[in-house]
Amino acid sequence: MPQPGSTYLQVREVLLPIAAMLLVSRAVLLLVGVLTATQLAPPTAAIGHDLLSYLCRFDCGWYLSVVQHGYSTLENTDQPGATNLGFYPVFPLLVRGLSSLLSADPFHSAIVVSNLCFYAALIYIYRYARLLGVDHHAALLCTGLICVLPQSIAFSAAYSESTFLLLLVVAMFHLRRENYLVAGIAAALLSATRANGVFFLVFAVAWLIRSVGLRGLLTPWRAPEKIVPIVLAPMGLLVFWGYCFATTGDAFAGPSSMYHGWGWYFSPPWEALTAMLRSDNVAFFFGLVSLGLLVCSLLLWRQGWYEEFAFCVALIVLMMSGAVIGSLFRYGLVLFPLWIALARALAPRPVLSALTFSTLALLNAMMMSAWTLQNLIAI
Repeated sequence: MPQPGSTYLQVREVLLPIAAMLLVSRAVLLLVGVLTATQLAPPTAAIGHDLLSYLCRFDCGWYLSVVQHGYSTLENTDQPGATNLGFYPVFPLLVRGLSSLLSADPFHSAIVVSNLCFYAALIYIYRYARLLGVDHHAALLCTGLICVLPQSIAFSAAYSESTFLLLLVVAMFHLRRENYLVAGIAAALLSATRANGVFFLVFAVAWLIRSVGLRGLLTPWRAPEKIVPIVLAPMGLLVFWGYCFATTGDAFAGPSSMYHGWGWYFSPPWEALTAMLRSDNVAFFFGLVSLGLLVCSLLLWRQGWYEEFAFCVALIVLMMSGAVIGSLFRYGLVLFPLWIALARALAPRPVLSALTFSTLALLNAMMMSAWTLQNLIAI
């Protein structure tokens, strides 16, 4: 008989169930996409009939332009001020590497990278939940919830979400395991995947204070290995800014492009949230999502996971500070500690678990329809 903890049990009880949840959820979402395109799309809508075409919407073209042509200051004629410098390099580099290795089409390589990263991220999230003391069933429930969260199609599309999620959980997991160099390298890559990855510093500083106290934080020479992740975390972002300065003369070409091309800038979160909740359009729902995420974050505090609480609240406040309300659904997906805490709260309540799971899956299907039709709510 296989012993507990054996490779056989790991495959049967962890790897296979996670793979099944990922594959089934992706198949259902693609089916929703096909049905939407054939039944609901206007006759004049430009929607491809290739099944994988449903995994390329909105920012997909920007990432592929980086893969195929590198970074450029050339603006999109349909979107003045927008350049691909607004998209950070780790995901495009992974896609370019796989495409060169396999002599494959960049788009198909991007889909492979996204889905492999998503699967690896789900496995790491399971391990992270177990590291926090969550039982097996709740940890698996968490991975299932992430598969059905509204807008989770982004994890399988030609987007950087799954790469970001994987690097985030790897950095946090290995910091908790005190593998400081691995955590630091993952954190550096994280901030070169999306700029908000630098907020890993909030988690790392909170963990350090809890580990060695405020005095230990102020005397880093006593245990220099513990600050390696803090030192390395912003390096990916700084290297990209250095590249932008060397090639364009503007270190902040990325943020500049996001401001001029997409209208992204920061405003006080209380003002942005108030404006969203007073809106009579899609912004109102984004405001509700922000509040919902804040409420879920209280579960982290209740569990005593204070470092995760600080990190998630910091990112939620950052999300609410954007003057442009698009993409809030996507940005909330990667806050995996919230979903671990939610799964732990739901696991002892099977009826509530089933209701929550079904509700999220239904909302996810609706978001997939919006994504297929390129409705702005799904951007």
